[in-house]
Amino acid sequence: MINDILSKYLNNEKSGKLINYSLGDITKLLSDLNNPHKNFKSLHIAGTNGKGSTAFMLSVILEKSGYKTGLYTSPHLVRINERIKINSHNINDALLYKYLTEIDCIISNDESISPTYFDILTAAAFSYFRDESVDIAIIETGLGGRLDSTNVIIPEISIITDISFDHIDILGNKIEDITKEKCGIIKPSIPVITSNTDPEIISIIEQYSAKNRSKLYSYNCDFFTQNIKRDNDHFMFDYSSDDAILPKISLSLFPQHQIKNSAVVITALNYLRVNGFQSISNDVIYKELEKIQVPGRFQLLYTNPVIIYDPAHNFDALNNLINGLEKFYSDKKKVFVLSMMKDKADTKTLDLLKKQDVVYFLLNDERAYIPDNDKFKLIISDENIVVDILQQTDDINGMIIFTGTFRIYNHAVNITNELQKRDLNIQEKK
Repeated sequence: MINDILSKYLNNEKSGKLINYSLGDITKLLSDLNNPHKNFKSLHIAGTNGKGSTAFMLSVILEKSGYKTGLYTSPHLVRINERIKINSHNINDALLYKYLTEIDCIISNDESISPTYFDILTAAAFSYFRDESVDIAIIETGLGGRLDSTNVIIPEISIITDISFDHIDILGNKIEDITKEKCGIIKPSIPVITSNTDPEIISIIEQYSAKNRSKLYSYNCDFFTQNIKRDNDHFMFDYSSDDAILPKISLSLFPQHQIKNSAVVITALNYLRVNGFQSISNDVIYKELEKIQVPGRFQLLYTNPVIIYDPAHNFDALNNLINGLEKFYSDKKKVFVLSMMKDKADTKTLDLLKKQDVVYFLLNDERAYIPDNDKFKLIISDENIVVDILQQTDDINGMIIFTGTFRIYNHAVNITNELQKRDLNIQEKK
Protein backbone atom coordinates (compact mmCIF):
# COMPACT_ATOMS: atom_id res chain seq x y z
CA MET A 1 0.00 0.00 0.00
CA ILE A 2 2.83 2.37 0.86
CA ASN A 3 4.59 1.61 -2.41
CA ASP A 4 1.35 2.10 -4.35
CA ILE A 5 1.21 5.71 -3.17
CA LEU A 6 4.92 6.44 -3.54
CA SER A 7 5.05 4.92 -7.03
CA LYS A 8 2.89 7.80 -8.27
CA TYR A 9 5.68 10.22 -7.50
CA LEU A 10 8.77 8.35 -8.62
CA ASN A 11 11.05 10.65 -10.58
CA ASN A 12 14.67 11.54 -9.87
CA GLU A 13 14.72 9.01 -7.01
CA LYS A 14 14.88 6.18 -9.54
CA SER A 15 15.78 7.75 -12.86
CA GLY A 16 18.30 10.37 -11.79
CA LYS A 17 16.41 12.92 -13.88
CA LEU A 18 15.37 16.12 -12.20
CA ILE A 19 11.74 17.20 -12.14
CA ASN A 20 10.22 20.16 -10.30
CA TYR A 21 13.35 21.10 -8.40
CA SER A 22 12.04 24.02 -6.33
CA LEU A 23 10.62 24.81 -2.91
CA GLY A 24 7.25 25.89 -4.27
CA ASP A 25 5.49 22.53 -4.09
CA ILE A 26 6.85 21.46 -0.70
CA THR A 27 5.99 24.88 0.76
CA LYS A 28 2.40 24.66 -0.51
CA LEU A 29 2.05 21.06 0.62
CA LEU A 30 3.35 21.82 4.11
CA SER A 31 0.99 24.80 4.31
CA ASP A 32 -1.93 22.48 3.60
CA LEU A 33 -0.62 20.27 6.43
CA ASN A 34 -0.58 23.27 8.81
CA ASN A 35 3.20 23.71 8.57
CA PRO A 36 4.38 20.84 10.77
CA HIS A 37 8.03 21.88 10.38
CA LYS A 38 7.38 25.00 12.44
CA ASN A 39 6.47 22.93 15.49
CA PHE A 40 9.75 21.24 16.41
CA LYS A 41 13.40 22.20 16.83
CA SER A 42 15.90 20.84 14.33
CA LEU A 43 19.46 20.56 13.08
CA HIS A 44 20.00 20.78 9.32
CA ILE A 45 22.82 18.92 7.56
CA ALA A 46 24.09 19.34 3.99
CA GLY A 47 27.29 18.13 2.32
CA THR A 48 28.57 15.61 -0.18
CA ASN A 49 30.19 13.07 2.14
CA GLY A 50 29.61 12.36 5.81
CA LYS A 51 26.22 13.93 6.36
CA GLY A 52 24.47 10.61 7.03
CA SER A 53 27.03 9.49 9.61
CA THR A 54 26.97 12.92 11.24
CA ALA A 55 23.18 12.87 11.42
CA PHE A 56 23.13 9.40 12.93
CA MET A 57 25.74 10.21 15.59
CA LEU A 58 23.86 13.34 16.62
CA SER A 59 20.54 11.52 16.85
CA VAL A 60 21.90 8.68 18.99
CA ILE A 61 23.72 10.95 21.44
CA LEU A 62 20.72 13.26 21.80
CA GLU A 63 18.45 10.27 22.34
CA LYS A 64 20.78 8.80 24.97
CA SER A 65 20.86 12.22 26.62
CA GLY A 66 17.13 11.89 27.24
CA TYR A 67 15.69 13.84 24.33
CA LYS A 68 12.97 12.52 22.04
CA THR A 69 14.86 12.73 18.78
CA GLY A 70 13.65 12.55 15.21
CA LEU A 71 15.93 11.57 12.33
CA TYR A 72 15.25 12.08 8.63
CA THR A 73 17.85 10.70 6.22
CA SER A 74 18.19 9.21 2.75
CA PRO A 75 18.53 6.91 0.98
CA HIS A 76 17.41 3.76 2.77
CA LEU A 77 19.19 0.42 2.71
CA VAL A 78 16.27 -2.03 2.74
CA ARG A 79 12.95 -0.40 3.65
CA ILE A 80 11.63 3.11 3.07
CA ASN A 81 10.69 3.31 6.78
CA GLU A 82 14.39 3.60 7.65
CA ARG A 83 14.40 7.19 6.43
CA ILE A 84 12.10 8.40 9.21
CA LYS A 85 12.95 7.53 12.81
CA ILE A 86 12.20 8.62 16.35
CA ASN A 87 14.61 7.43 19.03
CA SER A 88 16.26 4.97 16.63
CA HIS A 89 12.94 3.29 15.74
CA ASN A 90 11.69 3.37 12.15
CA ILE A 91 8.23 4.77 11.54
CA ASN A 92 5.85 1.82 11.38
CA ASP A 93 3.89 0.89 8.27
CA ALA A 94 0.53 1.97 9.65
CA LEU A 95 1.68 5.48 10.51
CA LEU A 96 3.65 5.94 7.31
CA TYR A 97 0.63 4.82 5.29
CA LYS A 98 -1.58 7.23 7.26
CA TYR A 99 0.63 10.22 6.49
CA LEU A 100 1.15 9.28 2.85
CA THR A 101 -2.59 8.80 2.35
CA GLU A 102 -3.30 12.22 3.82
CA ILE A 103 -0.67 13.83 1.62
CA ASP A 104 -1.84 11.98 -1.48
CA CYS A 105 -5.39 13.18 -0.83
CA ILE A 106 -4.25 16.80 -0.57
CA ILE A 107 -2.34 16.52 -3.85
CA SER A 108 -5.28 14.85 -5.61
CA ASN A 109 -7.49 17.79 -4.66
CA ASP A 110 -5.01 20.49 -5.59
CA GLU A 111 -3.81 20.49 -9.20
CA SER A 112 -1.41 23.33 -8.45
CA ILE A 113 0.88 20.97 -6.51
CA SER A 114 3.27 18.68 -8.40
CA PRO A 115 5.55 17.33 -5.66
CA THR A 116 8.47 14.94 -6.03
CA TYR A 117 8.98 11.62 -4.28
CA PHE A 118 11.31 13.36 -1.83
CA ASP A 119 8.76 16.13 -1.19
CA ILE A 120 6.21 13.49 -0.18
CA LEU A 121 8.54 11.76 2.25
CA THR A 122 9.75 15.07 3.69
CA ALA A 123 6.18 16.16 4.38
CA ALA A 124 5.41 12.80 6.00
CA ALA A 125 8.50 13.02 8.21
CA PHE A 126 7.74 16.56 9.34
CA SER A 127 4.12 15.66 10.13
CA TYR A 128 5.24 12.64 12.14
CA PHE A 129 7.79 14.63 14.13
CA ARG A 130 5.21 17.29 14.94
CA ASP A 131 2.51 14.82 15.97
CA GLU A 132 4.94 12.88 18.16
CA SER A 133 6.22 16.10 19.78
CA VAL A 134 9.92 15.42 19.31
CA ASP A 135 12.32 17.57 21.30
CA ILE A 136 14.55 17.93 18.27
CA ALA A 137 14.89 16.42 14.78
CA ILE A 138 18.05 15.85 12.76
CA ILE A 139 17.26 16.65 9.13
CA GLU A 140 19.58 15.60 6.31
CA THR A 141 19.24 17.21 2.90
CA GLY A 142 18.47 14.89 0.01
CA LEU A 143 20.33 16.78 -2.70
CA GLY A 144 22.17 20.09 -2.62
CA GLY A 145 20.73 22.49 -0.10
CA ARG A 146 19.38 25.74 -1.48
CA LEU A 147 16.40 24.15 -3.25
CA ASP A 148 16.27 20.90 -1.31
CA SER A 149 12.84 19.94 0.02
CA THR A 150 14.13 20.11 3.59
CA ASN A 151 15.27 23.72 3.24
CA VAL A 152 12.07 25.12 4.70
CA ILE A 153 13.16 24.62 8.30
CA ILE A 154 14.77 27.19 10.57
CA PRO A 155 17.21 25.01 12.52
CA GLU A 156 19.16 25.51 15.71
CA ILE A 157 22.36 24.87 13.74
CA SER A 158 23.24 24.47 10.06
CA ILE A 159 25.93 21.84 9.44
CA ILE A 160 27.93 21.47 6.21
CA THR A 161 30.01 18.31 5.98
CA ASP A 162 32.75 17.72 3.41
CA ILE A 163 31.89 18.99 -0.07
CA SER A 164 33.14 17.40 -3.27
CA PHE A 165 31.92 16.77 -6.81
CA ASP A 166 28.52 15.09 -6.90
CA HIS A 167 25.29 15.58 -8.86
CA ILE A 168 27.17 17.92 -11.17
CA ASP A 169 24.35 17.83 -13.74
CA ILE A 170 22.13 19.46 -11.13
CA LEU A 171 24.41 21.40 -8.79
CA GLY A 172 27.05 22.50 -11.30
CA ASN A 173 30.39 21.21 -12.55
CA LYS A 174 32.52 23.58 -10.47
CA ILE A 175 33.23 23.11 -6.79
CA GLU A 176 32.32 26.78 -6.33
CA ASP A 177 28.82 26.17 -7.73
CA ILE A 178 28.29 23.03 -5.65
CA THR A 179 29.42 24.81 -2.48
CA LYS A 180 27.04 27.70 -3.08
CA GLU A 181 24.15 25.25 -3.40
CA LYS A 182 25.11 23.58 -0.11
CA CYS A 183 25.44 26.99 1.54
CA GLY A 184 21.81 27.60 0.70
CA ILE A 185 20.89 26.00 4.03
CA ILE A 186 22.58 28.82 5.96
CA LYS A 187 19.92 30.97 7.65
CA PRO A 188 20.19 34.46 9.16
CA SER A 189 21.77 34.46 12.63
CA ILE A 190 21.81 30.64 12.81
CA PRO A 191 25.27 29.22 13.63
CA VAL A 192 27.10 27.14 11.02
CA ILE A 193 29.48 24.24 11.68
CA THR A 194 31.62 22.78 8.92
CA SER A 195 34.18 20.01 8.52
CA ASN A 196 35.53 21.48 5.27
CA THR A 197 39.14 22.61 5.14
CA ASP A 198 39.68 23.31 1.43
CA PRO A 199 40.48 27.07 1.15
CA GLU A 200 38.16 27.64 -1.83
CA ILE A 201 35.23 25.91 -0.14
CA ILE A 202 35.84 27.57 3.23
CA SER A 203 36.04 31.00 1.59
CA ILE A 204 32.55 30.56 0.14
CA ILE A 205 31.11 29.22 3.41
CA GLU A 206 32.64 32.21 5.20
CA GLN A 207 31.04 34.61 2.70
CA TYR A 208 27.58 33.08 3.12
CA SER A 209 27.92 32.96 6.90
CA ALA A 210 29.01 36.60 7.06
CA LYS A 211 26.20 37.65 4.73
CA ASN A 212 23.69 35.97 7.06
CA ARG A 213 25.46 37.18 10.21
CA SER A 214 25.80 33.55 11.22
CA LYS A 215 28.61 32.49 13.56
CA LEU A 216 30.85 30.00 11.74
CA TYR A 217 32.68 27.15 13.48
CA SER A 218 35.28 25.58 11.16
CA TYR A 219 37.34 22.42 11.62
CA ASN A 220 41.03 23.17 12.23
CA CYS A 221 40.15 26.79 12.92
CA ASP A 222 37.59 26.81 15.73
CA PHE A 223 37.67 23.17 16.79
CA PHE A 224 40.42 20.58 16.45
CA THR A 225 41.40 16.94 16.69
CA GLN A 226 44.91 15.92 17.74
CA ASN A 227 46.95 12.86 18.72
CA ILE A 228 45.12 10.58 16.32
CA LYS A 229 46.00 6.90 16.42
CA ARG A 230 44.40 3.54 15.60
CA ASP A 231 44.01 1.05 18.45
CA ASN A 232 42.02 -2.22 18.47
CA ASP A 233 39.64 -1.24 15.66
CA HIS A 234 39.04 2.19 17.21
CA PHE A 235 40.45 5.61 16.45
CA MET A 236 41.75 7.45 19.49
CA PHE A 237 41.99 11.24 19.45
CA ASP A 238 41.72 14.43 21.49
CA TYR A 239 39.07 17.07 20.77
CA SER A 240 39.47 20.73 21.63
CA SER A 241 37.73 24.05 21.08
CA ASP A 242 37.44 27.33 22.96
CA ASP A 243 34.47 25.87 24.86
CA ALA A 244 35.53 22.28 25.53
CA ILE A 245 38.40 19.83 25.77
CA LEU A 246 37.66 16.11 25.47
CA PRO A 247 40.85 14.04 25.61
CA LYS A 248 41.24 10.39 24.60
CA ILE A 249 38.02 9.90 22.67
CA SER A 250 37.57 6.38 21.32
CA LEU A 251 35.65 6.22 18.04
CA SER A 252 34.36 2.94 16.61
CA LEU A 253 33.81 4.27 13.06
CA PHE A 254 36.06 3.95 9.97
CA PRO A 255 37.68 5.36 7.78
CA GLN A 256 39.63 8.22 9.35
CA HIS A 257 37.43 11.02 7.99
CA GLN A 258 34.85 9.91 10.56
CA ILE A 259 37.03 11.65 13.13
CA LYS A 260 36.21 14.97 11.47
CA ASN A 261 32.52 14.06 11.41
CA SER A 262 32.56 13.19 15.10
CA ALA A 263 34.33 16.49 15.84
CA VAL A 264 31.50 18.30 14.06
CA VAL A 265 29.04 16.32 16.18
CA ILE A 266 30.79 17.27 19.43
CA THR A 267 30.87 20.94 18.40
CA ALA A 268 27.14 20.89 17.65
CA LEU A 269 26.38 19.16 20.95
CA ASN A 270 28.47 21.69 22.87
CA TYR A 271 26.49 24.50 21.28
CA LEU A 272 23.17 22.83 22.06
CA ARG A 273 24.24 22.20 25.66
CA VAL A 274 24.58 25.93 26.37
CA ASN A 275 21.43 26.74 24.41
CA GLY A 276 18.69 24.77 26.11
CA PHE A 277 19.85 21.15 25.97
CA GLN A 278 21.61 20.96 29.33
CA SER A 279 21.19 17.19 29.71
CA ILE A 280 23.93 16.49 27.15
CA SER A 281 26.97 15.21 29.05
CA ASN A 282 30.52 14.40 28.09
CA ASP A 283 30.02 10.94 29.60
CA VAL A 284 27.29 10.16 27.07
CA ILE A 285 29.40 11.54 24.21
CA TYR A 286 32.34 9.33 25.18
CA LYS A 287 30.19 6.24 25.71
CA GLU A 288 28.22 6.47 22.46
CA LEU A 289 31.13 7.36 20.18
CA GLU A 290 33.05 4.37 21.49
CA LYS A 291 30.36 1.89 20.47
CA ILE A 292 28.37 3.60 17.73
CA GLN A 293 27.77 1.74 14.46
CA VAL A 294 26.13 3.65 11.62
CA PRO A 295 23.96 1.33 9.51
CA GLY A 296 25.51 0.81 6.09
CA ARG A 297 28.74 2.67 6.87
CA PHE A 298 31.79 0.41 6.89
CA GLN A 299 29.39 -2.25 8.10
CA LEU A 300 30.85 -5.65 8.99
CA LEU A 301 28.75 -8.32 7.27
CA TYR A 302 30.93 -11.37 7.96
CA THR A 303 34.16 -12.18 9.76
CA ASN A 304 35.76 -15.14 7.98
CA PRO A 305 36.61 -13.82 5.48
CA VAL A 306 36.08 -10.22 6.54
CA ILE A 307 33.25 -8.78 4.44
CA ILE A 308 32.52 -5.06 4.63
CA TYR A 309 29.88 -2.86 3.07
CA ASP A 310 30.51 0.87 2.66
CA PRO A 311 28.51 3.29 0.48
CA ALA A 312 31.48 5.32 -0.84
CA HIS A 313 30.18 6.50 -4.21
CA ASN A 314 32.35 9.35 -5.45
CA PHE A 315 36.06 9.99 -5.85
CA ASP A 316 36.72 11.56 -2.44
CA ALA A 317 34.75 8.93 -0.53
CA LEU A 318 36.32 6.02 -2.42
CA ASN A 319 39.78 7.53 -2.10
CA ASN A 320 39.32 7.92 1.66
CA LEU A 321 38.12 4.33 1.91
CA ILE A 322 40.95 2.87 -0.16
CA ASN A 323 43.66 4.90 1.61
CA GLY A 324 42.26 3.89 5.00
CA LEU A 325 42.24 0.22 4.05
CA GLU A 326 45.79 0.38 2.74
CA LYS A 327 47.00 2.12 5.89
CA PHE A 328 45.19 0.15 8.58
CA TYR A 329 44.53 -3.20 6.89
CA SER A 330 47.73 -3.58 4.92
CA ASP A 331 47.94 -7.29 5.80
CA LYS A 332 44.63 -8.08 4.09
CA LYS A 333 44.24 -9.22 0.50
CA LYS A 334 41.40 -6.97 -0.66
CA VAL A 335 38.76 -7.67 -3.28
CA PHE A 336 36.27 -4.91 -4.13
CA VAL A 337 32.80 -5.82 -5.35
CA LEU A 338 31.74 -2.61 -7.02
CA SER A 339 28.62 -1.10 -8.55
CA MET A 340 28.25 2.53 -9.58
CA MET A 341 25.70 4.95 -10.92
CA LYS A 342 26.29 6.57 -14.33
CA ASP A 343 26.78 10.06 -12.93
CA LYS A 344 29.48 8.86 -10.49
CA ALA A 345 31.63 6.94 -12.99
CA ASP A 346 33.90 9.79 -14.05
CA THR A 347 37.39 9.22 -15.43
CA LYS A 348 39.16 10.22 -12.22
CA THR A 349 37.16 7.74 -10.14
CA LEU A 350 37.51 4.92 -12.67
CA ASP A 351 41.28 5.47 -12.82
CA LEU A 352 41.43 5.18 -9.03
CA LEU A 353 39.52 1.89 -9.10
CA LYS A 354 41.66 0.41 -11.89
CA LYS A 355 44.47 0.05 -9.37
CA GLN A 356 42.36 -2.27 -7.19
CA ASP A 357 41.25 -5.89 -7.49
CA VAL A 358 37.67 -5.27 -8.61
CA VAL A 359 34.72 -7.49 -9.42
CA TYR A 360 32.19 -5.19 -11.10
CA PHE A 361 28.60 -6.19 -10.32
CA LEU A 362 26.02 -5.06 -12.88
CA LEU A 363 22.86 -3.78 -11.25
CA ASN A 364 19.45 -4.08 -12.89
CA ASP A 365 18.86 -0.37 -12.49
CA GLU A 366 18.32 2.29 -15.12
CA ARG A 367 20.77 4.61 -13.35
CA ALA A 368 23.53 1.98 -13.18
CA TYR A 369 26.84 2.47 -14.92
CA ILE A 370 27.57 -0.27 -17.47
CA PRO A 371 31.33 -0.42 -18.08
CA ASP A 372 33.06 -1.46 -21.27
CA ASN A 373 34.59 -4.92 -21.14
CA ASP A 374 38.10 -3.50 -20.80
CA LYS A 375 37.32 -1.31 -17.79
CA PHE A 376 37.40 -4.10 -15.17
CA LYS A 377 38.85 -7.61 -15.03
CA LEU A 378 35.46 -9.16 -14.15
CA ILE A 379 32.00 -7.80 -14.96
CA ILE A 380 29.21 -9.98 -13.55
CA SER A 381 25.45 -9.74 -13.10
CA ASP A 382 24.82 -13.05 -11.30
CA GLU A 383 25.08 -13.20 -7.50
CA ASN A 384 25.95 -16.90 -7.57
CA ILE A 385 28.95 -16.32 -9.82
CA VAL A 386 30.18 -13.61 -7.44
CA VAL A 387 29.81 -16.12 -4.58
CA ASP A 388 31.88 -18.67 -6.54
CA ILE A 389 34.65 -16.13 -7.04
CA LEU A 390 34.65 -14.83 -3.48
CA GLN A 391 34.71 -18.35 -2.08
CA GLN A 392 38.26 -18.58 -3.31
CA THR A 393 39.32 -15.66 -1.11
CA ASP A 394 41.69 -16.78 1.64
CA ASP A 395 39.79 -16.91 4.96
CA ILE A 396 42.63 -15.64 7.13
CA ASN A 397 44.00 -12.81 5.00
CA GLY A 398 41.01 -12.07 2.79
CA MET A 399 38.90 -8.92 2.90
CA ILE A 400 35.93 -8.28 0.63
CA ILE A 401 34.53 -4.76 0.30
CA PHE A 402 31.17 -4.08 -1.31
CA THR A 403 31.01 -0.42 -2.31
CA GLY A 404 30.17 2.20 -4.93
CA THR A 405 26.49 2.81 -4.20
CA PHE A 406 23.76 2.25 -1.62
CA ARG A 407 22.00 0.15 -4.24
CA ILE A 408 24.41 -2.74 -3.97
CA TYR A 409 23.61 -3.24 -0.28
CA ASN A 410 20.93 -5.92 -0.69
CA HIS A 411 23.17 -7.84 -3.08
CA ALA A 412 26.00 -7.62 -0.55
CA VAL A 413 23.76 -9.12 2.12
CA ASN A 414 22.49 -11.86 -0.21
CA ILE A 415 25.99 -12.81 -1.35
CA THR A 416 27.30 -12.78 2.21
CA ASN A 417 24.45 -15.03 3.38
CA GLU A 418 25.16 -17.50 0.58
CA LEU A 419 28.88 -17.53 1.42
CA GLN A 420 27.98 -18.22 5.03
CA LYS A 421 25.67 -21.11 4.05
CA ARG A 422 28.35 -22.71 1.91
CA ASP A 423 30.90 -22.27 4.68
CA LEU A 424 28.59 -24.02 7.17
CA ASN A 425 27.96 -26.87 4.71
CA ILE A 426 31.70 -27.38 4.29
CA GLN A 427 32.21 -27.44 8.05
CA GLU A 428 29.38 -29.94 8.54
CA LYS A 429 30.86 -32.29 5.95
CA LYS A 430 34.16 -32.19 7.77
